[in-house]
Amino acid sequence: MNYPTNTLNRIWLRSAVAVRVRRSYTTKSDEEISVNACGIQMLPRSIHKQIFYQDFNVETAGGDGIKNIKEHLSSHGLWEKNPVLLPNIHIDLPKLKGNNITEHFRIIAEEQASKYRDLLINFISSEIPLPPDKWNFSFGWTKYFENGEFHTVEFPDEDVYVFDVEVCVKDGHYPTLATAVSSSHWYSWCSSKLFTTKEEGSAMKGINHHYSINHLINLETKPHQSRLPKDLRERIVIGHNVSYDRARVKEQYFIEGTKLRFLDTMAMHIAVSGITSYQRTMLAASRKEGAKIPEVKKHWKMNEILEWQNVSSFNGLSDVHKLYCGGSGLEKSQRDTFVHGSLSEIKAQFQELTAYCAKDVQATFRVLQALLPEFLSRFPHPVTLAGTLEMSTMYLPVNQNWMRYNQDSEDAYIDLESELTQSLRREADRACGSLTEDAYREDPWLWDLDWSTNSLKVKKPTNSKPKSSGEESRVKSSEQSVDTTIEEDDDEVLAKSLESKFCRLKDDDGLLGPSDISTSSLVVPKILKLTWEGYPLHYNRGLGWGYLVPGRPISLTSETSRTSPQYPVRNAVQVCSSLQINEKYAKPATKGLVSVEDALRNLETLTEITADPVDLKAQWSALNEKAENAEVRRTVKVPFTPDRPTWHNGIGPYDLGIAGCWFFRLPHKSGFDNNVGNPLAKDYLNKIEDGTLKATSSHIAENILKLNRNIIYWRNARDRILSQMVVWLSTNELPRLVTKSKDFDPVKQYGAIVPLVVCSGTLTRRAVESTWLTASNAYSDRLGSELKSMIQSPPGYCLVGADVDSQELWIASIIGDSYFASEHGCTAFGWMTLQGKKSDGTDMHSRTASTVDISRDQAKILNYGRIYGAGERFAKTLLMQFNHRLTEEEAIEKARKIYSTTKGECLLKLSYLGRQLAAAFDRPGDEFISKEELIKLRKDCYRFPKLRNLAKRPLEDFIERRVWVGGTESHMFNKLEEIAQSPSPQTPVLHCRISRALEPQNVGNDFMTSRINWVVQSSAVDYLHLMLVSMRYLFDKFRINGRFCISIHDEVRYLVKEEDQFRAALALQITNLWTRSMFAHQMGLRDLPQSVAFFSSVDIDTVLRKETHYDCKTPSNPYGLKQGYGIPFGSSYDICEILEKTKGSLVPPDTPRP
Repeated sequence: MNYPTNTLNRIWLRSAVAVRVRRSYTTKSDEEISVNACGIQMLPRSIHKQIFYQDFNVETAGGDGIKNIKEHLSSHGLWEKNPVLLPNIHIDLPKLKGNNITEHFRIIAEEQASKYRDLLINFISSEIPLPPDKWNFSFGWTKYFENGEFHTVEFPDEDVYVFDVEVCVKDGHYPTLATAVSSSHWYSWCSSKLFTTKEEGSAMKGINHHYSINHLINLETKPHQSRLPKDLRERIVIGHNVSYDRARVKEQYFIEGTKLRFLDTMAMHIAVSGITSYQRTMLAASRKEGAKIPEVKKHWKMNEILEWQNVSSFNGLSDVHKLYCGGSGLEKSQRDTFVHGSLSEIKAQFQELTAYCAKDVQATFRVLQALLPEFLSRFPHPVTLAGTLEMSTMYLPVNQNWMRYNQDSEDAYIDLESELTQSLRREADRACGSLTEDAYREDPWLWDLDWSTNSLKVKKPTNSKPKSSGEESRVKSSEQSVDTTIEEDDDEVLAKSLESKFCRLKDDDGLLGPSDISTSSLVVPKILKLTWEGYPLHYNRGLGWGYLVPGRPISLTSETSRTSPQYPVRNAVQVCSSLQINEKYAKPATKGLVSVEDALRNLETLTEITADPVDLKAQWSALNEKAENAEVRRTVKVPFTPDRPTWHNGIGPYDLGIAGCWFFRLPHKSGFDNNVGNPLAKDYLNKIEDGTLKATSSHIAENILKLNRNIIYWRNARDRILSQMVVWLSTNELPRLVTKSKDFDPVKQYGAIVPLVVCSGTLTRRAVESTWLTASNAYSDRLGSELKSMIQSPPGYCLVGADVDSQELWIASIIGDSYFASEHGCTAFGWMTLQGKKSDGTDMHSRTASTVDISRDQAKILNYGRIYGAGERFAKTLLMQFNHRLTEEEAIEKARKIYSTTKGECLLKLSYLGRQLAAAFDRPGDEFISKEELIKLRKDCYRFPKLRNLAKRPLEDFIERRVWVGGTESHMFNKLEEIAQSPSPQTPVLHCRISRALEPQNVGNDFMTSRINWVVQSSAVDYLHLMLVSMRYLFDKFRINGRFCISIHDEVRYLVKEEDQFRAALALQITNLWTRSMFAHQMGLRDLPQSVAFFSSVDIDTVLRKETHYDCKTPSNPYGLKQGYGIPFGSSYDICEILEKTKGSLVPPDTPRP
């Protein structure tokens, strides 16, 4: 039997069809499985009625809707597919607050956010006092009164205040001084380090500096209090980039957590007025004196497009204050004292520097006064504020393994770097041998290096003591003998001379000695004799790194532009003889094209070519046997040189004046217009792995590539990792839950990192942090890549978390489904997201991969980029990165094929003026027409005098909006563009507004990619905020001992008491169910597919890692976590297993049953 049929709106199947597992908790024997009109299994009725309440009997798509769904799904081969049935899940959910899921979230978020919001509103409604004329230079906190009096206090006993910390960089991460202001008092804080007589030097020396809470700023406890009191109340602290200040607060490092929350005015500004990277470039250009602002594109309303500059700014406090409060900006020159000065200098300028800090506090308060009402207006749902405040509590526990990781990684790095350097020097020495008898002139890599040598003068060190005349004569005699020795030993002269000046590139301004050589040096790819598909690499200052393809007739290179010395084409041909050229790529010679035969005929005209023509022909016609499923290449004429080889495609060719060769550029990840500066950078690791980029000098050269691959991650990340501020807790500062645990060892160390997270760091409101939110997963060949696994729970605790499956895809698909027919899975995109399977190729990634013959992983990147708003140009660039053998024309064709299949064809809906134009030519104005048809109509107006005024109008005047048709994602993109082009774009669930810098009134029709991306990405932030609010509610209601740890893209992790781990896991499952139901409810869908209702699994572990079974073996951790650190694997539990562990209840086990 096939489902669905167009005679039923909803189908009920007996549970006998389902697989029964753990029957007592997962399946009711008398419950039916619900499948909607599109063949998607929905929530069991027992769960549905607990969430949607009054919407239990809501009507689904009617007859016309079913017909439209059938036509659409049939056109993409997705109609009448058998549904994938899952066993029904039965669970008694916590009772919702309110009449439905929407009311529930509003109520619980209001409970969490209202106290903090009220504190903020009351705070900005009053004025702050003037700062004191003189600041008290005393350790700890000082409170100031308006009458000029002051006295020391334990900490600011205020519920809301603005706070700013200053740090002496030379002293490390410790705070030096701070100021704060409430509605009634000013406060200042001084570090005890300002009162020590001895300068301790930089605390940053060494890779494992120990920070303690003794020198941090206390905001809720007494200075020497080692535990948190139980009577803490809700407080809120405001700062600009406040995560920097939070990292210097003592109480933030206690494991238990507090009710203190931090609000970042910088994050608020980014959410309200953030800008794109391109806008940032334009804004920077506009600041330069006399600079012209680059146009986004030609537009007849240019003044309207640039209006965004008046409602946005950079993120620094000075810029933000100028935007919201006016004025010329803040004076920040005194900041240099904290950056470059010492503690003694800061002490000497204490009054001035404290006043400077206070001015930042005043400016932050003024910004808050202007920004808070705007923020609350643009983000009206209490979930947004509650979620943002919860994000400010991120916490990463560590132990002594952190120090071991740093030391092991650094030791391994030093060893591998030393081995790499020695290997490079050996290869450099090998290259030096080419100077003998000018052998370098015949080397396809070394031929153009500067082999000139410096004269060498050796002087014996002079003695500082006065010399007698006899001694002077002996010294002179010794110097003469040294000079004589050098003249007699030419090899020694050569070796030492080359050390002082080695292989300088002709067009490079710097000198390079063997002791200084590294993989970033321009000469290294040459001494390693790197090849790209077998062709020798070559560097050009204007075009960057590329490769030379021999075979070009000499006559095509103008004599005036030819290089000197001459390129050794003969040897290059021999090098390339191993390059396999598929004969089916070679085509007969035509105008502007050089075939294999043409090249062979012209090879004999090249200088010193004496090889047998038969041998040369065999070399050039070698078959490319390794090419799998290669398509026949169509030779295309590209605007680089008028001639090109028929046997090779690439980015080029260019004429560099090298006789007998074409130059092709290496592909760059950012597109063809960008030069490659280092072919050994991390972006080319995959090309080394697949053999495209090879080292042919020797086995040592191959080992160099391997070593470079090993260390490149740590080399790029080490400064950020080693500079992490880790605060270590003494035994009496740890909670009793830790010290009483059976796993607690008083000899070991326990601490924490407070990550410097900007809760809304991009205009899509995604969180930003330089280390943890971008941390790589562990790879066996990447030194230090086990970084995340060094976040380890203390004894008595564990980490509980989950990844949201295909979060953005599901959000985009439900937007499209609600727009088309208000039925889950009614669009092809929605159906593939919910029901598609890898096994039969019906999931969207497999579909895209098969459409253009790429891998599924590559298709996944393309799909996400498209949904984020990227266009065909992005797809073309990415396709050529995936397969550098593609011509630009082939890549364009494949990109168009992808977008035609997915996004569909673009048609235009006519505006009032457009309908008048259509009527003038007897065409119905309510039809959609193509852009080409509209251009033709406008052009035809010139034939009629009465219509010529229409011919002069911009094309935009005739268009109301564009519509996508025929693709799997057409309905989704139509809705996304409808949202993005609305007067006030908002997310569909929490109704958060887009940044003012992207609103249509300020940018016209520009930045559409960023605006479409914002709808999906910002909705994903709504999803995270809903989850955080739900988890906080469930933790509080059911006394689950845990705290929010971190969110990395689509995963969340909580630090939870071991005894509560399964209840926390169940809370996560319920949270996901509630959050997805909230999305569905807000989009007019009164049901939810069971396939997305619960996490596929919840991880319970003691370390932070992608999967609980990953052992995280790396060059710095060769034995893995289990054997090397003694850390067992974690466990993953699906909903059925969690229900079995918890008996289906969040209620604590010790709670009396009614």
